[in-house]
This record gives sequence, structure tokens and C-alpha cells, in this order.
Amino acid sequence: MPTPMLHGSPDIEASHSMTSFLSWLMSPQDYMPHGMCFLWQPELIALHVAADSSIALAYYSIPIALIYFVLKRTDFAFSSIFVLTGLFILACGTTHAMSVWTLWYPDYRVEGGIKAITALLSIGTGVAIWKVMPLALALPSTAQLEQANQLLGGEIGQRQRAEAALREVNAELEQRVAARTADLQDEVVRRRNTEATLRASEERWRSMFEASAVGIAVLDQQHHFAATNEALQKMVGYSGEELQSLGPLDITHQDDREAAQKLIEDMQNGKRQDLPTETRYRRKDNKVIWVRVSAARALDSSSSLQGIPAIIEDITERKRAEVAWHDARDALSRATRLTVMGELSASIAHEVNQPLAAIITNGQACERFLGFSPPDLDEVKDAVGEIVRDGRRASEVLKRIRAMSKNTAPERGQVDVNRAIAEVLALTRDELQRHRVAVQADLRSKLPTIMADRVQLQQVVLNLVMNGIDAMRAVTDRPRILTVRSQLNDQGSIVVNVADSGRGLDPANRDHIFESFFTTKPEGMGMGLAISNTIIEAHHGRLWAESGSPFGAVFGFTLPLAAGVSP
Repeated sequence: MPTPMLHGSPDIEASHSMTSFLSWLMSPQDYMPHGMCFLWQPELIALHVAADSSIALAYYSIPIALIYFVLKRTDFAFSSIFVLTGLFILACGTTHAMSVWTLWYPDYRVEGGIKAITALLSIGTGVAIWKVMPLALALPSTAQLEQANQLLGGEIGQRQRAEAALREVNAELEQRVAARTADLQDEVVRRRNTEATLRASEERWRSMFEASAVGIAVLDQQHHFAATNEALQKMVGYSGEELQSLGPLDITHQDDREAAQKLIEDMQNGKRQDLPTETRYRRKDNKVIWVRVSAARALDSSSSLQGIPAIIEDITERKRAEVAWHDARDALSRATRLTVMGELSASIAHEVNQPLAAIITNGQACERFLGFSPPDLDEVKDAVGEIVRDGRRASEVLKRIRAMSKNTAPERGQVDVNRAIAEVLALTRDELQRHRVAVQADLRSKLPTIMADRVQLQQVVLNLVMNGIDAMRAVTDRPRILTVRSQLNDQGSIVVNVADSGRGLDPANRDHIFESFFTTKPEGMGMGLAISNTIIEAHHGRLWAESGSPFGAVFGFTLPLAAGVSP
């Protein structure tokens, strides 16, 4: 039965119509929830709820940010576009919120209405954006604004500078005459002060130059003495005027002249910046003096050589002291050798007596053989041959003794180290036997030769052998063994070791054993190892001592190979 129409006032009819529309809009009776389409599967519903809720929340946050921006930037030209865009995004978020609602409540008419509103807002926003697009594109960019600001700032700066320049021109025109006059006065004062300073500096330099206790000279580019002080003039016996016509090479000893010329040329050419050297000068009275020269290059502001200043010191007395020291050292070295030879006197006598006794015995045998009838000449010949051999043997012993004890200057030559060691061991053979010392010689075959003084080298080996014998005198619980070894190391040097089986090194004395006059023997002078160390250092080697294993001591030294000799 149809519902009867109620007639009344227009307001009542309008209210009734609105109520009917809302009832129709919100009525869910004709539809089922959207979740039915998903068969109410929990995981699928949860996925849609999470996705749509997240999108809705994100869409709701964007309008808030846009409204906040518009409120803060009231000067923004397109704030209405921002508001319209915010409403459009808010409507979009609401559509996603309704998607969550309709999963359980089928209010599809409301959802459709919201989408219709969203569509209208979207169309309106799109139209509005395209309308303001030309205006937005016409706005200057940030870079353009910065460039305009810079140009404007530059123009302002130029204008300010121009104004300041105009003011300065007026002031400058007024002050120019006065300032120029003041500048001239200051320049005169400065020039006078500079000249006074230069004169004072020149006077100080001249005073120091003349009063110096050492010789001072300045060489010009032609290698002549441009200036010399009084100390140098007295040193070489020439006057200042005479030296101005001479150069260092003119007063250099002829044996040193070639080396001095090369050094000066290297200074002239810039190959050397300074020149510390020792050389000999020949004085005007023909006496020879030793000098130490220290020179440097003097350059101007353009790095061009202006001259070579030099300090020249007379070191003749020092050189004489060095010669005296070397002579004293050689004399002490010979005295030490003679002392060691004295200690070996019994062994030397035995070495000589053996061949002499054999010569006498063979001579007596010759007398007997010649007394036969007929004489036994074959036996005589054999006996004479033995006499010759024993005579040569005695001669070799005497030759070694004479070489060790002769007073001659050190003379270096090619030395066979193994042969030198063998001769020392032969010389000390009887001494070794008398002290019951067994010798083990481990000498590398085909050892290269070295450049050394044979006598000095043998003195070092003899000192080390005698030290080894002394170190084993008190040994009674083990064999007395002296090991002498020669070898070639990786650095291309010959190494000689002398090891004993004695009591070893006292740690308290290890740092002092190479000092002069230090000895642990009551009858010793304390010079053997000190002189040996000096000899090895003079040969550019090294002498050392270390404890043996398990007992005893090892003394060793290194010697470089002779020039041109390969390992």
C-alpha cells in the first residue's frame, strides 16, 4: 500500500526530503560489505586495511604541511593553489578511509559521493594549476634572483667606489704637493740613514776582517785573491798587493794543485756549494805549511756568482802532532811485537836449533862417508841435500823473525791471508806444543787477497794466538784447543776468527779489553789488543770479541778485499 503524501509547510517538506535523501544515502540494506568479496580472508583484509590506512594518513599529513607553509609564507603568490591542492589531497585521503569503512559497512553511496567530490576538486585543481602556470613560469629562479642581487650589489659598490674616488681625488689634489715634499724629505733621510748603516757595516766587517786570527780571503771569478786579511798575509808571507796578482793555485803545493783546481772549478760551476778541504801551501820563503780551507759560493739577488769567500786556518802544528802520534804508535807497535817475540824466544830457539842440529849431524855423516875407501859419494850427496834443506828451513825461520821485528814503515801490498796465518802458526808451533794446545786450522781455500801490511796483519794474528794460549794456561778439565778460521762473508770482506777453550770473557772487562794499558795479566803491558784494534781500523776493518760456546772466547776481525779483487 503506497505511503500517503503529507502536505504541510515548505520547511517541513524540505526537511522531510533531506531526511529521505540521507536515509537513502546511508541505507545499507541493498548491498553487502566489501569484505564479502574477499571471502573474509583475514590476511587479505589486513593487507587492504593497512595499505588504505597508510595512504589516508599520508594524504592527511600533506594538507597540514601545505596549510602550515601558507600560514608562514603570507607573501607567497599562489597560496590559493596550495589550499586547493590541500583540499584535493584531503579528499583523496578520505576515499581511502572509506575503502576501509566499506569492508564491513556497505555505505557505497557515501563512498561514491566522496569520490564525486574528490573528482570535482581534482578537476578544479588541475584547471587552476594550468591557469597559473604562465605566471609561475614567469617568476625568476633562485639563481636569477641571486645574479640580480649580485649585479645590483656590484652597481651599488661601483657607485660607492666612484663617489669615494671623487672625494679622494679632491683630497689628493690638495695633499699631493705636501705629500710629495714630505716623501722627498723622507727619502733624503732614509738615504742618509742607509748610507750611514752601510758605512758602519762596512767598518765592522773590515774591522773583523782585519782583526781575525784566521786567514780570510775573497776570490773573484778569475780565481784571484780579490781581498785578503793580515792573518793570511802573515801565514803565506806575501803582502796584500802581491796576493792580488796571485790565486790559491799559485801558492798551493804542486802535488795538491790538480785536486785544488778541480775543487775551485766545481765551486765556480755550481757543482759544489761549499768547500771544506785540507791542503798544503808553499810560503813565499818556500816553506810548506798545512792549511784547512772552508769556502762557500757568494751569490747576488739573481743567483749569479759574485765571488768565493774563504776561511783559511794554519794546521801545520796539528799535522805535525798527527805525524808524531803515528810515529809513536808505530814505535809502540814494534815494541809490542818485540815483547811478543821475547815471549816466543824459547820457541824461536827451538825452531832454529832443530835445523842447525840436523845440519851438524849430516855434516858429521859426510865426514864419515868421505873417510870410506872408496868414499861413499851417494850417501854424501843425500846428506848434503838434507843439509841444504835444513839450511833453508833455518833461513825461513830467521826471515819470519826478522820480518816481525824489523823497524820499517808500514808498507801495504797484496797479502794472502791464509799464508800469513800459516806462517804465524809455524812460528808459534813450539809454544803451542809446550803449553799442550792443539791447533785446528779451518782456512777457506782460494781466499782472495787483500791490500794490507803483511807484518802488521801477522802481528794481529800473533797477538790473538798468544792471548788464546794465555787464556788456556789454567785449563785442566778439558782439552786446550785453539781454532783459527778464515772465511768470506756476504759483504765481500774476509773474516778471521781465533777461538780458544779457556775461561772466557769477564763481562765486567768486555768493554775495556781494547783500551790501551788495560790487562788482566800481571806481566802484561795491556797494549796488544789496543794496537791490534788500531791496526785493523787503519785497514778499514773491525776487531771484536765475544764469548765462545760453551766456553772460551772468540776474537775476530774483518778486512775488505783489495781494489779490483772479486769474491
